[in-house]
Amino acid sequence: MAWFNADDKMHSHPKSRAAGLEAIGLWTLAGTYCTDYLTDGAVPEWFVDSWPRGKTLAGKLVKAGFWDVTEGGWQFRAWGEYQRTKEQVLIDKKKAADRKRKWQEEHGKNG
Repeated sequence: MAWFNADDKMHSHPKSRAAGLEAIGLWTLAGTYCTDYLTDGAVPEWFVDSWPRGKTLAGKLVKAGFWDVTEGGWQFRAWGEYQRTKEQVLIDKKKAADRKRKWQEEHGKNG
């Protein structure tokens, strides 16, 4: 399982205040979407459009410096600096599966 990280000082950071509470809600939900689907921070246009005032809120996130506009949507800035990348998540999942397989082999469990 992957987790979406948020800075514990985000509540008082000027960028968060500039974006506003509603836009930070979109940022958070988009972050969990990107983590769930391993998009490396790429937020598709359809996802933003699926929320009331989505494009307006995305514009606030761009203006505040959280996202960049891309073809077909938006991109979290510095995703790999603050979040695990798709490659890192897949490596961790493989390691976990290998540990489980090894444990099952050592303990006579077959699945």
